[in-house]
Amino acid sequence: MTAPVWSGVVTMTPDRYAAFARMAGPWLEEFRCCPLGIEEDSGREERAVYIVINADDMACYAGRTRPTRLLHRGAAATRLRRHVTGARSKREEWTRYWVLPLQPDTPNEFVDWLERTVQARLGLARQNRRWQTS
Repeated sequence: MTAPVWSGVVTMTPDRYAAFARMAGPWLEEFRCCPLGIEEDSGREERAVYIVINADDMACYAGRTRPTRLLHRGAAATRLRRHVTGARSKREEWTRYWVLPLQPDTPNEFVDWLERTVQARLGLARQNRRWQTS
């Protein structure tokens, strides 16, 4: 295993998930009380904010989905598969994920706001960028 990249700073708990679900308000499609394995299908949501955790339950990454076409599986699972296909560190360190499935008609602006707010509350960077030295 390589040096940890996705170590996280905050433990993701059911109480934190419930707080984020309350923030989603009427746009929340369904409350999901526990995380899924990184390879598990997330359901049939079209729009969502998802929170990836490592084996220590530390939040590593938060992202959002708002696809422009209908998917055959959940949008969160589809997006995560793209993430882990492209990066060894993600495949090695990401173990599970929480999903905040949103109503199909949730405005893009709200999806973006919820993603940014979740990232800020968990102390996560908006994007993972490695520092490069000259």
